[in-house]
Parts: sequence; C-alpha cells; structure tokens
Amino acid sequence: MFSLLIIPVAVALITQIIKLITDGIPNNLTWQHLLSDYGGMPSSHSALAASLATIVGLEAGWDSASFAVAFILMIFIIRDAVGFRREIGKNAVLTNMLAKEMFPKNPEILVHERIGHTAPQVIAGLILGVILTYLFYWIMMVV
Repeated sequence: MFSLLIIPVAVALITQIIKLITDGIPNNLTWQHLLSDYGGMPSSHSALAASLATIVGLEAGWDSASFAVAFILMIFIIRDAVGFRREIGKNAVLTNMLAKEMFPKNPEILVHERIGHTAPQVIAGLILGVILTYLFYWIMMVV
C-alpha cells in the first residue's frame, strides 16, 4: 500500500534532480530549486502523474476505477503543463521585457519565465515516470 505513495514521490524527486543536473544552471541543485522549480526537461509533473497511474494500474488493476481516476488526473496534469502553464511562461517573458524597460533599477520585480513544458519535455517525463515505476515496483517485489 505504501508503494502507491512512495514510488510516485521518489520518481518525481529523481526526475526533478535529473532536470536540475542537466539544465546547465550552476549551483541550482539545492532544496529550494528541488522543490520549487518549474519547466525544463524532463517534466517532473508528468513523471509523477505517469508514475501514479502506472502504480495504481499495477496494484489495483488496469480495469479498476482507481486506475481510471489516476489516468484522467494524469491527462489533466499533462494538459495543464503544455497548455495553461506554457502560456503563462510565454506571458512572463513579455512581462519581464516590459518590467526591464519601465523599471530598470528594480530587478526583483521580474517573474519566473520557465513555467510550462514543451511536448518533448512532457513525453520524456511520461517515459521516465513509467520506466522508474516499473523498476521500483520490480525491486519491491524482489525484496
């Protein structure tokens, strides 16, 4: 039963660590960045959602109501990442351009621009989420 909670959280943390290591920003592998960074490759939100749906399917059955709910939740999270949050990121770029022009001495008013995801980032998160979930599930079965 704990696998329904532990595996998806572990998958999300590992995916976030991979993202922070590979994104090329120096000194960003910190607790603050681990818990609060959005956007980038791979999508840890998509990995978490895919992991949850996969572990629910493995534990409760692929034809269960629980899997159906987890799958629909995964679709909503993915849609949010590539749709709504990506548009917010695009808007943030324009907002920052205006802020830099209007308030050049106040850099603290700038907002985060990397919020949403591209389709490849989401697909990478989905694949990583499913693979890591199967790996952790197999380890739990062996041990």
